[in-house]
Amino acid sequence: MSTKATLSHHVSTAREPSWHFYEEVFEAGVVYLELRGVSVELSTLEKGGAVVTIRLPVATAEQLGLHTQVHAERWARICDEDKP
Repeated sequence: MSTKATLSHHVSTAREPSWHFYEEVFEAGVVYLELRGVSVELSTLEKGGAVVTIRLPVATAEQLGLHTQVHAERWARICDEDKP
């Protein structure tokens, strides 16, 4: 039986990834973000641990609200499909 409680989600359409933002009911102070259909690069660190780079399409970043952390004019340039 799953103890996942969905906070938000997006089902893949066309070429964009799906994502599921959820919490485990019996775990306090923790949330999870599951991404499907993204590229990931994993590097380990000399002092232990790892660095994970998740490559997200602009549409997915917007759906997650990440664009709110970027100045509007700069985000518009990022979204410009005709940029050099």
